Amino acid sequence: MLQNGEGLEGVEWGNAWDLRDPSQPHTNWFVGDHPAIPRDCLRFLQHGDPLTGSGANGAIPSPVETVSHLCLKWFQHHPDDDPAWGATKPSSTGRTLSLLAAPGAFALTFRRGARQLDLVLEQAGDFVLWAEGLEHSWRVLAPSIVLTVRWSPLTP
Repeated sequence: MLQNGEGLEGVEWGNAWDLRDPSQPHTNWFVGDHPAIPRDCLRFLQHGDPLTGSGANGAIPSPVETVSHLCLKWFQHHPDDDPAWGATKPSSTGRTLSLLAAPGAFALTFRRGARQLDLVLEQAGDFVLWAEGLEHSWRVLAPSIVLTVRWSPLTP
């Protein structure tokens, strides 16, 4: 994955395969509620029911630990796609994860005020996850299959 610019608060990126716990090579969960996912990262989502207040070990989950409005998109992007599709988007809401499902080259730019971060997903498993309040745009540098998941925090 190529990176240009400083990290921005509310953006995490990496490669899903690199996050794999070597002591548990049979699993590769990297979003959700799993011991391999740090509780303080955007990828952590605690299981629980906000309506009854029951979470893991009876804990009451916080609003960011449960989700609503879950959407999943799989798309084959090509360099000749209409550039307007990836033009500057409005400020993001909720959380969005884009994962490159096969080798390709898919560039994303994130902005918060005057700060900018450019990332290029190149290897299968490269991903970026961003929180609300970020402007973003994307462009296709080489044919790319991208899986995108979007969700919103659920407030009890």
